[in-house]
Amino acid sequence: MEWVDKSEEIMGPPRLASTSVFVQHANKWEHLKTMAGANPLFTPVEVKAYYVIGLIDDICQCVQCLVRGDKGWPEKYLPAFSLFASSVDLLGRCLTGNRTLDVNANLRVGFWYLFHSIPDHPPRRLSPDNAKDKLFETPHFSYSVNDLVALRHYSAHGQAVADNLPSVDSKLLERFPKQIGCAMETYWSTLQSNVEYCQSLGDALIDPYPDRVEPLRKTLDYFSRGLAAGDLFYKLNWQV
Repeated sequence: MEWVDKSEEIMGPPRLASTSVFVQHANKWEHLKTMAGANPLFTPVEVKAYYVIGLIDDICQCVQCLVRGDKGWPEKYLPAFSLFASSVDLLGRCLTGNRTLDVNANLRVGFWYLFHSIPDHPPRRLSPDNAKDKLFETPHFSYSVNDLVALRHYSAHGQAVADNLPSVDSKLLERFPKQIGCAMETYWSTLQSNVEYCQSLGDALIDPYPDRVEPLRKTLDYFSRGLAAGDLFYKLNWQV
């Protein structure tokens, strides 16, 4: 697949507010760009942005397969939540730039951002009070950032005290496609206007999987058609 200028037919993929941000292992992103046949003018941080959005979309599509498949509730529900939380952690890394030694900081900021996405840069570290505040309610329970982080740890590898875990509601996941859509819409548009967002993305400890080009290729194609970032996620249905 080679880059072809079709500016008269389609809208070219947007550029970021800052294209010269330092990115570790820039050679890997340059290699991925070449494999995808992307615009040769794109810099490593721009390739990284498109790749991350594509990877988050991949993860969310897998969540849908679990919750909408056979025995989505209850057998596959916690594994689906764990998978979903990995996409939240990925977004959190891009927002914080990994500028903290707290291993939970990225996850906390990511969950918080889903409900408080704003053009201003989010906090690098979530305050204890914000982490305790209730983010949303289902018909049966309410959940805070701390609740969601604890559920992620338990569902991923049992690393949580079960006595302190919140109840798992079958309505827990169904609200998140809308929240992810709104957050990714804000995140993507702000990357095109806010240099600080670009710098945090550049600092984030994320490397592409060797030779796995599809997350990048599909996102380049998607945005070349002038489509909105949020629409990737609004169409998901995580009801059970």
